Amino acid sequence: MSGKKRLWLLLLLLLISGWIAWHFPDYSPLKSGIETEWDLSRYQPIGPARRVDGIRENLSGITYHPPSGLLYAVTNNPRKIHVLNKNGELQRTIDLPGFRDTESITYLYDNFFVIAEENLYNLMRVEITEATESISHDQSVRFNLAEKDDDNSGIEGVAWSQQFGLFAVKETPPGILHQPVDGRGMGVDLSGLLSMRLKVRDYAGLSVLPGKEDRLLILSESSDSLHVVDMQGRELSRLSLREGKLGLIGWLWQPEGVAVDDDGRIYVVGEPNQFLVLERSPG
Repeated sequence: MSGKKRLWLLLLLLLISGWIAWHFPDYSPLKSGIETEWDLSRYQPIGPARRVDGIRENLSGITYHPPSGLLYAVTNNPRKIHVLNKNGELQRTIDLPGFRDTESITYLYDNFFVIAEENLYNLMRVEITEATESISHDQSVRFNLAEKDDDNSGIEGVAWSQQFGLFAVKETPPGILHQPVDGRGMGVDLSGLLSMRLKVRDYAGLSVLPGKEDRLLILSESSDSLHVVDMQGRELSRLSLREGKLGLIGWLWQPEGVAVDDDGRIYVVGEPNQFLVLERSPG
């Protein structure tokens, strides 16, 4: 092989290695403190990803509503909230006039939810009852995390912790933001978590895991992966959505949002209208 061909081959290998490192999560062994309560390696899909009838496109975020046992999903165009059962069947739809770039949603408490407006960095608190058909922007309370951003690096996911308040994830560069609410999270040292950088290209969705101690479940769209981290910023568990049974029947075109119910099931939604359920195997 000539020197010129060797050089081209080396450049090709470097490009391939760089692409893999850019798009895929780090699968090196986890450090001490492997998660047991939320060991993602125990999760399997309940059938293939399915389309949600009644949602045409832009399914972006999802949250679980314990009082009703239903899931509340959001689309960014059209800007609507879609109430689903645990099988991904549409129950009703709520209009969001005046909202912009509605990318994520999380349940707070009572009848209150927070909707994230991606590039505006707004977290909008809204009230939703069984009779709610429409919520205008001026009916909501705003938490502004940063200045308006015109590129694609805004808020992709939002999640509520009873102890720490609101968390949000930025898409690119991937990062975690924190917003104390009603005294929750004030004066708490979360520097390790907020400076954490998982080896993925982006963050797409976020959920707080129920348990003895709060954990965050982070979804990466470009890396097609889920990650459990603690409040010190340590990664405890991870799962590829491209491997094993997930790679065969659970593949999502563009995973955008994640939620967890009281039974530990994980729900992942993606564009245009995909819905996937993961369940923990016994043992």
